[in-house]
Amino acid sequence: MQQKQRMNLQKTILLIEDHAIFSMIIKRAIEQDTSHRVVYIADGSAIHEVIKENKPHLLVLDYELPGKNGIELYDLIRTIEGYEHIPAIMVSAELPRQEMLQRNILGLQKPCKTTELVQVVKHLLA
Repeated sequence: MQQKQRMNLQKTILLIEDHAIFSMIIKRAIEQDTSHRVVYIADGSAIHEVIKENKPHLLVLDYELPGKNGIELYDLIRTIEGYEHIPAIMVSAELPRQEMLQRNILGLQKPCKTTELVQVVKHLLA
């Protein structure tokens, strides 16, 4: 019964981060401290397929990514039906604050404490 309740509370977080070690730290922290699961990709090259297969409830984005930056990926994801209002957190050493403000994206400066990130995740998915 408790496992079934946990599954009902579980939401999917799409983590787009090109730094493998940092992404593992984020993924582990979120999955240990919440009931949510994290799907990780290093860039946005297969974003449509990943969104379709995983149906995320929240985005955690780096800004400096190969190909498209985090803002460009966020804008692209929001053009997909059903994701027009998906919440997002940007975790990056360089935060494009004006662009984030325009899009209502929360930002955390790298390096950030995993406890702080987990609290923001919990708040956005409550």
